[in-house]
Amino acid sequence: MRLLQLLLLAALLSIFACKKDDALPATQTVMVKFENKTGYDIKYLSVSRAEVGDLKKGKTSEYFSYEQFGQQFGFALVEAVGTIDGKKYFTGSACQGICGTSSAPHGTWLNPGYYKIGIYIAKNEPNALEFKLLD
Repeated sequence: MRLLQLLLLAALLSIFACKKDDALPATQTVMVKFENKTGYDIKYLSVSRAEVGDLKKGKTSEYFSYEQFGQQFGFALVEAVGTIDGKKYFTGSACQGICGTSSAPHGTWLNPGYYKIGIYIAKNEPNALEFKLLD
């Protein structure tokens, strides 16, 4: 009986732990956290003027606040730089541009709220990072 109670308690705690983002307060800005999906540690990461700092592989940053944040076809439109294995990596071409301009004609601004963005190494560009919106 005691074992069953402990298992039930563990299940309830895991459910509430997974739902902690649902309890975030309302916001008037775009709140973004970054998840490192590169397979490598990133050092000195800066994303559109936010100093993210070091982000280990598979880890997620805290939330950063932006007044505006654009996206086009699921790619976050950012300016970024970080270091992987001693080499500087910059924003990949899929993630560059400003919404509504010729470089991002289909870009849109995100509504205020909370978002998670995955960081990936670009496949066809040397030393480039891509930033994709996650569900």
